Amino acid sequence: MPRKNFSKKLLFLFAAVLFFAGQVSFAPAYVSAIAMEKKSIVPEKNNHWNFAEYEAVVKIACAGCLDSIEEKYDVSLSPLGGEGNENFYLAESLSQKSTRKLVKSLEKDRDIELVQPNFRYKPLARVANDAYYSEEWWLFNSAENAGGVNTASAWDLESKNQRNVAVAVIDSGANHKHKDLKNNLTKGSAKGKNFEHPKRKPTDDDGHGSFLAGIIAAKTNNRRGVSGASFYENLKVMPLRFDFTTSQAIEALNYAKSKNVMVVNASWGSYGEEGLDLALKDAISQYSGVFVTASGNESYNHESGNADQKMYPCDFELANILCVGATGHDGNLADYSDYGATFVDVAAPGGSDGHPLIGLSGSKSGYDEAEGSSLSTAFVSAEAGLLFSKFPNLSGAQVIEIIKNSVDTNASLAGKVSSGGKVNFLKAVQTAAGY
Repeated sequence: MPRKNFSKKLLFLFAAVLFFAGQVSFAPAYVSAIAMEKKSIVPEKNNHWNFAEYEAVVKIACAGCLDSIEEKYDVSLSPLGGEGNENFYLAESLSQKSTRKLVKSLEKDRDIELVQPNFRYKPLARVANDAYYSEEWWLFNSAENAGGVNTASAWDLESKNQRNVAVAVIDSGANHKHKDLKNNLTKGSAKGKNFEHPKRKPTDDDGHGSFLAGIIAAKTNNRRGVSGASFYENLKVMPLRFDFTTSQAIEALNYAKSKNVMVVNASWGSYGEEGLDLALKDAISQYSGVFVTASGNESYNHESGNADQKMYPCDFELANILCVGATGHDGNLADYSDYGATFVDVAAPGGSDGHPLIGLSGSKSGYDEAEGSSLSTAFVSAEAGLLFSKFPNLSGAQVIEIIKNSVDTNASLAGKVSSGGKVNFLKAVQTAAGY
């Protein structure tokens, strides 16, 4: 592949600017397993949990009792886009009652099924500071380049007549002005949405979401920048900007669900004990599509028995979640990537020192470099989208099964991810043809 000249700038990702000297978790370090049996999660005093103060996420059992709950507890209830038996609301204390006190008062109400803090999350990409190659090694797969996912070979099986498929990227937004992306963002009734600033477009002030969007849907074969996953632009990105809280994550997920989007990319997470964010888990469980999320970037084994090394939503025991670890240029597990023989399902390129990924920046035509399991997640979201595009009758469960069963196995991934391998786009398309 001919070399291309890219501007090499540091990618200031959300995770990098918010954490000091190794601080890695926005979540409680420990929540008792007893919390799984309770209908509430109450913050302890003087802990390091990170959540929106004066707010709680609640699941309310009755439609006709909202006014009485608001009056009784002096709160404002905002629906989070749920339907049926989801019934999630963001409760905001009008008297600025602390989250701890707010949860403790609401948990006593028999009409409230679940109440918890509105937790904050973080994206899971890493900033790379080294000199980078300008070639997109991740598009290929050969003996000389074991780290790619065979995207270029899969293009031979793609056609212009495939349907367009939207991938919802719940993140920091997307660069709507980038020349390599702007025509591949969803429009009309399925356009993206800004849950952080509802009256604004879901633009990206951070860069994290734009980088992910480029991996999925940068325009290919246009003599500009980087290639996306689809040669014929069959993939579109629905940018759903949120503030990395439980409430807005649920709102964004339910919005994607209401638009019949079958792939959600969630390149963020939080470390803590199982059952930490019961509201988010509940919302994901009611989504019929493929929820793709990241394993984390701390080299943790999610099955070590250490509750602090559990990553959510990756480790929620839900059949519709695909959790992705990161590999480097050599196809081996990246040294920073989290892993887990049961909870981490597959691996995909995340980049490594000397071989980062190149992606879209915040300018109209610029490119940055980064590494991390956030980026790996975007590859698998793109793969799922391509399968739905070529084989529209596949179910979410079938797509997950195909992705897991079409990997390139690797000794470094054996016992580290449940499938034992790194995704391969070409094999996935070939496998899907038999369904």
